[in-house]
Amino acid sequence: MTTQELPRDRDEREEREAIEDERVAAVTDLLEAGDPEGAAETLADLRPAEVAYVLEHLDDDEVAEVVAQLDTDVLTDVIEFAEPHTRSEIVQSLDAEALTEALTEMPDDIAADVVQDLDPEAAAIAMEGLTEERRQEIEQLLTYPEDTAGGRMTGQVITVAPDLTVSDTVRSLRETAADTGRPFYLYVTDPHRHLLGVLNLRALITARANTLVTEVMRSDVITVDAYTDQEEAARLLARHNLLALPVVDADGRLLGTVTSDDLIDVLEEEASEDMYRMVGVHEEEDLSGVWGSVRHRLPWLMVNLVTALSAAWVVSRFEGTVEQVAILAAFLPVIGGQGGNAGIQTLTVIVRSMALGRIGLRDTSHLIWREARVGILLGSFTGLAVGLVAYAWQHNPWLGGVIMLALLVNITVGVVAGVLIPMALEKFDQDPALSGGVWLTTATDLSGFFAFLGTATVLVDRLS
Repeated sequence: MTTQELPRDRDEREEREAIEDERVAAVTDLLEAGDPEGAAETLADLRPAEVAYVLEHLDDDEVAEVVAQLDTDVLTDVIEFAEPHTRSEIVQSLDAEALTEALTEMPDDIAADVVQDLDPEAAAIAMEGLTEERRQEIEQLLTYPEDTAGGRMTGQVITVAPDLTVSDTVRSLRETAADTGRPFYLYVTDPHRHLLGVLNLRALITARANTLVTEVMRSDVITVDAYTDQEEAARLLARHNLLALPVVDADGRLLGTVTSDDLIDVLEEEASEDMYRMVGVHEEEDLSGVWGSVRHRLPWLMVNLVTALSAAWVVSRFEGTVEQVAILAAFLPVIGGQGGNAGIQTLTVIVRSMALGRIGLRDTSHLIWREARVGILLGSFTGLAVGLVAYAWQHNPWLGGVIMLALLVNITVGVVAGVLIPMALEKFDQDPALSGGVWLTTATDLSGFFAFLGTATVLVDRLS
């Protein structure tokens, strides 16, 4: 069920955006006036997420000026909310001592990301100043690939022994003051850290004091292996409406958890990656450099150029027909554009559904049959509309009929290709979103021009 934004909600959003823009403008003005201390004082009164927003809207030199004036405690909190590029700028502005202090204070999963972004020499210096325990926590997370559940997890979890009662557990939590900012669940483990069950805080608080935790815990725990892909872990967490998902090793020992805030980051990253790849843009591209954008975009533009030339070659095969009936050239963009647009609609829906795990290769035949019917209906309606326009314009019913048939064929080909292209990429273990738009445009251009000009060639005497 979709909901429309209410006027009040829109007003509140616009008000927040105006406040955020004013903060960015105020900090920028202070920096231009040569007052980085004043800019830092302005930011020091804001929440960490708000500071991160402002820094993300400054250029690299301005970020360095402000960061140099902010306390390490403030920066430690800001790093957790900053985008990777801004986080990197903040980290690079810290000296070795300040960086070590920041790594000590921030959550271990964020610390691991920071260390991973550093060059080896800087990472070694920063890690050297940490305690042995803290260094081991971060190094454990660094052993897992960045795009897996292990690479996303935090090791800061609360575990309890199975022989404790509810009152014992509450007392233990108060005495130890467990070092975690996200105590969504308590995990019941044996002495070897094998996961036995999970206990949420509500169940703990409402249970009788002398009840064993094993009696109120859930033993059917949903877990993921440390090497599970981050997108699958996020999907699993969302499907079961959990706040945190335990990560275990091959022997069922608890390693850490992937939390709901990580889920949001993963889904945002994966959605952005799919969006970029569908049009042949690199997911790491930003708007800060010219040559970086050129380097990422040029290869796919060259591929697209080759496919466009192939469409031009098809048109050239019917050069005589176009010479005899010049009006055909005016409708070529309509034929290609409508087929491409219809195909992109299908491609987007299919790629999104695959990313969410709603469909797979097993559904290919069903989806082709469904989209073929959709394409025939769409092609009939749009073909009839354009055909009537062509008839009213040129007073030639044959021209309208040729255009209607070409649109019917091309839109049907487009929507079917919108299914086949991502499914084929999935079959060959490629990203389903990878350059789908480029290949789909090629398919619709070739089929549309061939159907249009081929039919026109057969009926050229009727069209002249």
